[in-house]
Amino acid sequence: MNTHLFGRLYPALVSAFLLATGTSAAVDGSPPANMLLAFSSDHCGHCQAMGPTLRQLERNGAVIRHVNVSSEPELARRHGIRQVPTYVVLSVGRELTRLVGTQSAEKLQQALAIDPAGPLFQTNANLHRQSVLNAPQTRLAGTRSAAIGDARGEAMPSLTMADAVQRARAATVRLRVHDGNGFGVGTGTIIDRHGDEALVLTCGHLFRETKLQSKVEVQLFVAGQVKTVPGQVIDYDADNRDIALVVMRPGFEVQPIQIANPANPPQSGQTAFSFGCDHGDDPSRRDTAITGINKYNQHVGASNIEIAGAPVDGRSGGGLFDAMGQLIGVCNAADYKGDVGIYTGPGSVKWQLDRVQLAHLYQTQPPAPLAAPAQRPTGNLGQPQTRLASLDAPQSHAGQAHPSQPAATEMIIILRDPNAPGGQRVMNIQQPTAELMEVISRHAR
Repeated sequence: MNTHLFGRLYPALVSAFLLATGTSAAVDGSPPANMLLAFSSDHCGHCQAMGPTLRQLERNGAVIRHVNVSSEPELARRHGIRQVPTYVVLSVGRELTRLVGTQSAEKLQQALAIDPAGPLFQTNANLHRQSVLNAPQTRLAGTRSAAIGDARGEAMPSLTMADAVQRARAATVRLRVHDGNGFGVGTGTIIDRHGDEALVLTCGHLFRETKLQSKVEVQLFVAGQVKTVPGQVIDYDADNRDIALVVMRPGFEVQPIQIANPANPPQSGQTAFSFGCDHGDDPSRRDTAITGINKYNQHVGASNIEIAGAPVDGRSGGGLFDAMGQLIGVCNAADYKGDVGIYTGPGSVKWQLDRVQLAHLYQTQPPAPLAAPAQRPTGNLGQPQTRLASLDAPQSHAGQAHPSQPAATEMIIILRDPNAPGGQRVMNIQQPTAELMEVISRHAR
């Protein structure tokens, strides 16, 4: 995505949207009731069958905004409506949940009763590529209006799925990359922690212009508040693999997301969900389905995942997750014409982690439980440090060199003075000797 697009808010447009959707505060100052957007079409049999149920809800006091997707295609596109009927629950313009297909009055009442301050739940919508309707969204040109499919009902989400969504949400951060003329906005996912440091996986094209000298701000979302901390790019590829690593010190305990093992790649047709910061907004979730695996740039052996629904600007670098909440891809492009998103796939994630000797992160294992912060070293804090998030002595894994043996390709060393923020030096050493590896391994313990 274009890294020069800024995450600006447009109050007039936001106000117009709230007016169009009928959301307003109560006259007495009390919080407004949740509102239901009911998306339908004239030729949808399931939509017509839902008429009596919706009228019953309205008689019971529910606030419902009926939207014909043929008459109001822009509103349908704004909400990413892929099938009809779809029912979206809003609280002051913010989506709380959605249900796809025919629903009982009880299910809709449960959805309308969701606490706006509580968690959102993944709906696991059954998506079909032929029926995707979404906004045109990132680097590749072209737009189209797709037909909206007629959907049958789906089950309410399970607690396991809800837990997966909440873990992915908690690991999602917003990135601001400053280039001297302003800042571009992207998204990242926390994949590791070590002591007071945490590692974020994102896309590489965010740093194409500013490279390793990028001034990066990482914004974390905690209990409804935003905390901003400095970040530092430690490695990236902005071309074939489009992937990067950023290190930060969050200042509190964070829970990294588990990375799926690339030995068990996702399959076409598999359901998934993503998180990203649309136009620089707070992270939001999108439910989707995988429509292709490794369809692009195979002449360079690229690993990628194609999904239904193109991502908007600001979702670059955001994670794609499977039903277990494991990270399977990183957002890096979109095809407007086909209305699909393109994500860096497991092979490229593996390549990036192997470069910095973090292969253990993609081994299949349950997410690590929260633990007490590691004790700080008692040495001279004024000395440069080389440890970043989990960049410990190389682990003994299959296919990796032992610390006493030369590395197969290269070594990346980051020297940083904690008393001089931003003062950092990155060195790449091709074919390090066994002696050098032994010295570094000994001092890293």
